[in-house]
Amino acid sequence: MKAMFKSAVHMLIMDGDRVLIQKRKGSKLYPGYYALPAGHIEEGENQYEALVREAKEELGITIEIDKIINSYVVLRRNYFKIDGKQLEPYIDYYFEINEYTGTPKILEKDKCDELIWTDINNLPEPFINYEGDFLEDRSITTYDCRTDGAYKKKFKNAIK
Repeated sequence: MKAMFKSAVHMLIMDGDRVLIQKRKGSKLYPGYYALPAGHIEEGENQYEALVREAKEELGITIEIDKIINSYVVLRRNYFKIDGKQLEPYIDYYFEINEYTGTPKILEKDKCDELIWTDINNLPEPFINYEGDFLEDRSITTYDCRTDGAYKKKFKNAIK
């Protein structure tokens, strides 16, 4: 039997050097953390269909596939458990977009506390580690996600 990966789409909705982010709530994974708007790819759908659906469901915006500026694929290997259950690896698709129809707003109030534009080089804390690291270095293709979920640029740079 072949192993299957869970997959998610992440939206880099850009306005110059600003990126649209949300503050998560109501989730066992990273509640209270800032993150890119994102969502799971559902069975029977491809990453582009998921991107369009999630943008409409979460933000109320319409994205056209031919308006995607860049796309990236990252294998995220999770090395921690939630409620005693080991998290599976994910295939994460990141899509960079600066053109869309509509005004982004919070449509899933049970999953999002706040929606803000922020400088991509000065992310608020706490920010989800694997997304923050990806935003800093978009050449990442494999990410080993550990139990500390917070992205801390100042500490990361000190380790280099």
